Amino acid sequence: MKTLINYQLPIISLFQKFISNSKTGKRVTPSGKRICSSTLIQYQLVLKLLLQFEEYYATKLRVQVLNKSTQRIFLRERLYWNRFFRRVMVFMYQKNYFDVYAGGVIKILRTFFNYLIKEECLAIGTFHQHFRIPSQKAFPIVLDPHQLKYLITNTDFRESLNKRLQKINDIFIFGCTVGLRFTDLMRLKKTDIQYTDAGVFAILNTSKTSMQVKIPLPQYAIEVIARYFKKAGRYVLPRISNTNLNLQIKELIEKAGWTYSLPKIRYQLGKPIELKNKSGKGFRFCDHITTHTMRRTAITTLLLMGVQENIVRSISGHAAGSKEFYKYIAVVKSFLNKQVLNAYEKMLLE
Repeated sequence: MKTLINYQLPIISLFQKFISNSKTGKRVTPSGKRICSSTLIQYQLVLKLLLQFEEYYATKLRVQVLNKSTQRIFLRERLYWNRFFRRVMVFMYQKNYFDVYAGGVIKILRTFFNYLIKEECLAIGTFHQHFRIPSQKAFPIVLDPHQLKYLITNTDFRESLNKRLQKINDIFIFGCTVGLRFTDLMRLKKTDIQYTDAGVFAILNTSKTSMQVKIPLPQYAIEVIARYFKKAGRYVLPRISNTNLNLQIKELIEKAGWTYSLPKIRYQLGKPIELKNKSGKGFRFCDHITTHTMRRTAITTLLLMGVQENIVRSISGHAAGSKEFYKYIAVVKSFLNKQVLNAYEKMLLE
């Protein structure tokens, strides 16, 4: 039988196998952990995009296996993938995607091609390494320490809330303290709370990174636990869905009066675009608040209070040099710059 030196394989079937292997556990993360369900959903969306791309351009995407290639073949393949990258970027922007989403798609495509090379042992070249990820300028929205203090200590505000929002306020301030992802916050059990002579700690392995975190709890967080000790079953906090909590957090922050205008900006090809809500109006601060704001606020607050970065990372579960973590550093610097300017203005008024 004659052995094929160079041959082509369809992208769609390879990508379907990539998803299947990720779902069944044949493909895992570098740490050996299974691919999480949210990542699998993103893979499915990219597969759908590739199918739409093929239909739009009336083409079938393929990879060329280059077991033995000449310079002419190599240059032809480089041209093919350069053209694909340009076309897929145009296609996404025609669908009105923003840079942050387009960048996520390109990251997954890079991961897919690395999988073909490393796990399927296909000699397809490294042309995907030249797929450029659009710069993303999104900065996390967080509560500043004064706002967080208001939710924690203002008894008049708490008593003005109905029982439902009092519960939401408790969940929110607890989340803004421990800095856990929503899934870890909701699965925090009473057995994960450790009472010692040195203090009270929440100890668990995070679901995303499997990293063990040990979080010291202040008195107000301990009081939140005590309020729901007999009501939440085996869990520390009342159970609530991510979607439901997202809606009620926005209502809570609106009740707190933080309704000042804060435009929602997204970028396309590096150009800022202001989004409007369903009624055509601009976004307010309270409209930006989500369950992930709790984690962002906790990390930012600790940094603002002068806690060393390595200690904050040990609580948040971020790896050293994490690009995501340094977004919080940028937020803190921005906040401190405002404080410096306010100090100069105060000096001139005195």
